[in-house]
Amino acid sequence: MKQSADRRCAPFRIAPAADHSVPLLISRRLLLAALPLGLAACEGMPTWLGGKPPRDRISPQAARLARWVNTSGRDSVLDPRALRIMGFDNGQRDIPVKQLAEETANGRHVVSLTSLRGRTEFIFHRREGDNLYFHLASVNLVRQGSATYPRQGAPARMADVFASTDYPAQASYWLEQAERRAV
Repeated sequence: MKQSADRRCAPFRIAPAADHSVPLLISRRLLLAALPLGLAACEGMPTWLGGKPPRDRISPQAARLARWVNTSGRDSVLDPRALRIMGFDNGQRDIPVKQLAEETANGRHVVSLTSLRGRTEFIFHRREGDNLYFHLASVNLVRQGSATYPRQGAPARMADVFASTDYPAQASYWLEQAERRAV
């Protein structure tokens, strides 16, 4: 085969347009050469090219609460049965946490901080009568799961209708406590 007939050895050129209303066709070589320029304009490399996923920004209130629990909290362990219902399982017997607790008129409020799965997470729980209500949340205070645990029974997944009202109440209680402590 002649070299001039082989398209792989042909010199780079833009294909001529038949009409001025039709945009010019650009060769694949030009598109592939421009791809790294488009990726360089991004903040970081995409994860599909081996880059790290973007870090979540933590609100100052959540950072203050995490710092307070980490410095003032006591070391404790949690029974993993209720947390397994929410998808938090380490395959071990107990879950190590830093914990703060306060008694109020409507029950006992507890916030726990754990870094077991390689990321920091909050576990909010409160006792009301014979029931315990658990909420697992990321450090950004995004709820990941909720469970109820009656004193004389087995843990169960909490209904989203109830969890959507109980979780904000627990999170706002602890955020207010952290704010009061900071002032």
